[in-house]
Amino acid sequence: MSVELSNTIQENPTLSQTDLNAGYEIRTYDDGAETLSFITSDSVNRHLRLNDIELVETTPYEIPERYARYSQIMLEHQLGQVNKEAYANHRVVGIVSDLTKDSKTVTICLAEYYDMLATFYSFPYVYRNDETHAVEFRGSSYIYNDFGVVYPMSTNFGINPIGANTIAITKDGKILIQKQSNDARTNPGRLMPSGSGVASWHDYEYQDGRATTLQQIVIHGAEYKLVHECMLPDECTMKTKMLGMARVPTGLKPDFYCFTSLSMTSDELKAAGATPYEFLPIEDEASTTLRRYIAQANEKNPSSVALQLHLEAILLAEVCR
Repeated sequence: MSVELSNTIQENPTLSQTDLNAGYEIRTYDDGAETLSFITSDSVNRHLRLNDIELVETTPYEIPERYARYSQIMLEHQLGQVNKEAYANHRVVGIVSDLTKDSKTVTICLAEYYDMLATFYSFPYVYRNDETHAVEFRGSSYIYNDFGVVYPMSTNFGINPIGANTIAITKDGKILIQKQSNDARTNPGRLMPSGSGVASWHDYEYQDGRATTLQQIVIHGAEYKLVHECMLPDECTMKTKMLGMARVPTGLKPDFYCFTSLSMTSDELKAAGATPYEFLPIEDEASTTLRRYIAQANEKNPSSVALQLHLEAILLAEVCR
C-alpha cells in the first residue's frame, strides 16, 4: 500500500441540502498565494452569539472499521511508527450533530487524539494498491462523497474536533497577535489568533462538574490556549464571548471564534512576562485594524496569515455592524 498526496482533491466542493437549508455557504480567503474556501453561516453565527447551546453526550467515537487500516498507514507515512497507546492521555471533543439557526442542543462525543490525527490528517491523501496502482481509498471520503458534496457534521465519518480560537485585547486597546512555530504541523510560521487550538476533553470536564453548553467548552478551550500560548499571568482576568464558527479547509474542522477582553494593559503584561508575538495597537476599531494588518502582512509575505486570524477579523466586523 502506498500513500501519496492527492492531485484530485475536490477544489470546489458543494454543500448538501441539509447545510444549505441551515444557511451555510462557501466563502473564500485569498492569502496572497492561494485561495482557501471555508463554510459558514451568518444566521448560525448570530444564533451562537445570542443563545447557549446545551450539550448532549453520546458514545465515544471510533474510526469506521473499513477506514481504520488506511488511517494507520497514513499516520505511519507522516509520523513514522505510530503507537496508538501513546496518545491515550490526550482526548478531544467531537461534534456529531448539525448546528442550525434554531439549534437548542448539540451532540458531542469523546474522541481519542489518535483518532483525530488519523481522520483529520487523512483528508489530502490517497492510498494506492502497490501492484495495480489503483486508488483503494481517498482520505477525503471522511468529509465528502464522490460527487464533491460536503457531508453535514451529523453524517460525515470523521470526529469534527472543536477548534477553539480567540482574539484578545488588552485594557489599553492592543490586540495580541500570535505566530505558529516554523515546525508546527498546521499553519507553520503563520500569524494566528491570540489563542488557537483544539478543545480537549478537560475543557468539557471541569473539576467541579461538566460543561453544560457548547459555549462553555469553546470559551474554556480558547482561554486555555490563550493563557498558555501568550504566557499570561495568573492575575490577568478575562471575559470571553463567542463570535461564531466556520468549517475550515483541512478536514473541514468546525472552528469556533471568540473575543476576549483582558484586565491588564500591554505594559503590565510585558512586565509580568507575557509573550505574544506582537501587541498590535488599535488605530480605529478592532476589526478594521486587524483586517488592515492582515492585508499588509499578506502583501509583504504571501500566505503569512492563517485563515483563522482572517476569520476572527471578519466575525469581529460582523458583530460591530
